[in-house]
Amino acid sequence: MPSSQVPGDAAVVLVTLVVSAFYLFIGYRLAQRKVSEGSRLAGTQLAMWWGGLGADLAIGAIELACALGGVLTFSLAMTLYLVTIIVIVASLWGVTGFLVYVYTGRYHLPEIGAIYIGFYVAYLYWFFAQSPTAVAIESGSAVWRYSGSSNLPLELVLVVLLLGPEIVAAILYLSLRRRTRDSAQRYRITLVGGGILLWFGIDLFLPATTIPWLIFRTLLLVLPALMSLAAYYPPEWARRKYGVTAIETQPSDLAEGVTSS
Repeated sequence: MPSSQVPGDAAVVLVTLVVSAFYLFIGYRLAQRKVSEGSRLAGTQLAMWWGGLGADLAIGAIELACALGGVLTFSLAMTLYLVTIIVIVASLWGVTGFLVYVYTGRYHLPEIGAIYIGFYVAYLYWFFAQSPTAVAIESGSAVWRYSGSSNLPLELVLVVLLLGPEIVAAILYLSLRRRTRDSAQRYRITLVGGGILLWFGIDLFLPATTIPWLIFRTLLLVLPALMSLAAYYPPEWARRKYGVTAIETQPSDLAEGVTSS
């Protein structure tokens, strides 16, 4: 790594660890909520989403820190990458499961589980079929080098499986606003669903081609997390305007798909 890159990469490590800690804090707070027996798994799934994103950021920061310290070997990079894939798949399973449960009142665990198990297996095949040979640090991120070519049809399938279920589920979740006139429920639905879609929008459409842009994008990713936190632990002005309070219990009747979740 050229010495000129060290200050920028060190700044990326610091910013990423701060945002990671914030995500992990949100996951912890959401996991502490008292929910009904039937909704307990859904509450855990939402906590897994933010906690998993925090863990993913932390792993990336650790990898970059190892590169700065000159101890990032191919084996270590491969290990961290494979752990990251598991974390990401678990996070996506969590957010999709939560959104589907709130919308339908059922978990649909076999169907959702099959989607993400299939994605995980297909992604590993796609990755190793390209014969990864090296990893480089570019603009604060690890980039894999391959000796083989990519399978474009499989890559397209992976993109659909990676993005489709979460985005569709988030849009359906936001549609619940039309089913309720309760301002508190509309407030929470808007912030939770909007925050999830905003996260995907930032992650997909804001490029991180330079160190400054990577730092800016990482800091911007705090916004969707703040929206989710404010949905369940609203600020004083929201409590007055929408009559919403901090959630400590959850209704058990989700048959209509409309809930304070």
